[in-house]
Amino acid sequence: MVKSKRLLILGAGRGQVGLIKTTKEMGIITIVGTMTNNNPLGIAFADEVCYMDISNPDEVLSKAKDLKLDGIATCCLDTGVTALGKSCEQLGLTGLKENAAMLCQDKLKMKTALMESGISTAKFFKVSSEDDLNESLQKLVLPVIIKATDLQGSKGIYIAHTEEEAYEGFRSSMLDTKRDYCIIEEFIEGWEFGAQSFVYNGEVLFVMPHGDDTFMSHTAIPVGHHVPLKCSEDIVRQTEECVSGAIKALGLDNCAVNVDLIVKGGKVYIIELTGRVGANCLPELVSINFGINYYQMIAAMALGDNPKNIWEKRNKKTTPGFAEMLFSEKVNGSLKKIEYTGSIDEDILEVTFFKEPGDQINAFESSNDCIGQVIVKGNTYEECKEKVEQIKKKIVMELI
Repeated sequence: MVKSKRLLILGAGRGQVGLIKTTKEMGIITIVGTMTNNNPLGIAFADEVCYMDISNPDEVLSKAKDLKLDGIATCCLDTGVTALGKSCEQLGLTGLKENAAMLCQDKLKMKTALMESGISTAKFFKVSSEDDLNESLQKLVLPVIIKATDLQGSKGIYIAHTEEEAYEGFRSSMLDTKRDYCIIEEFIEGWEFGAQSFVYNGEVLFVMPHGDDTFMSHTAIPVGHHVPLKCSEDIVRQTEECVSGAIKALGLDNCAVNVDLIVKGGKVYIIELTGRVGANCLPELVSINFGINYYQMIAAMALGDNPKNIWEKRNKKTTPGFAEMLFSEKVNGSLKKIEYTGSIDEDILEVTFFKEPGDQINAFESSNDCIGQVIVKGNTYEECKEKVEQIKKKIVMELI
């Protein structure tokens, strides 16, 4: 009898459920690593639970040694990336290296590596005090953006159109971060988009540009994604070159890659990137686009199997897809009822709610306030978008 392989997945929240379910379907013994003070959704689907602080690389390594693992993986979450890199390197498992993971987790080090490699990115400065901030403001043109260097998503990021707003953003960012510095950079005003990529044994298998739909809070927060990205062939070419160069600059290898980009004046700039797949349905959009199960690729590589065996089975023609997060723009309250009253067809891949009656619903400020998600595929972007709009009209939600 062949012994089942054992995979540790760092994180057990809603963003990791797709990977957990897929690995279970693959016959892999699936262990989730998560904190002791919560009860995330993914625990219900795992074979085993190992309680750990996934943001602590030493603790994760110590616990991983006792689990007799064949691989470690994560997805849609930055928190465990450094621990993943350290454990993979120390235990001889397939995955990104510790130094590459650390560069992904520190926006200052990341930006420095990109700049030194000649990758187009916004001009930036490290700031530890208001004196540093004042000096940096003399070298930049407003508006600017202030960023905590150790946080994920939109947390710790503040756009400033005036010097007063820059000081307010700096103070807020320093309250958010665990470090004694943040960065300030020129705010490139253009249209933002993203890309998913995958690198295996030094080979970039694909760069998939995708559209990002955002909601403006203290910064632009992604609330939806779609493929294909409507842009020129030149933008696609620049994106492929920029992403491949950034992957090399950070030393990323044997990992999925999530990239944020922006175009200004016909030129593509890297905002940031990290060595894991993007959140908010991006693994599903990769799967739709190429006609494969992207979670299977991530799991196979982590276990030391060749992910190209899955990649080579992709469709010759790509398929459009659209995913949107559900949220309340302005209304707070306790959820009384939520349901989808429409039908499901083969192009509606998912209508999922994260909240249950009695849960608190907050006006949207971050991805933590999402109520659910919708994922569809179709023949065109326009068809997909219209399908999502029709689905949203048939969602009934009542608050107390």
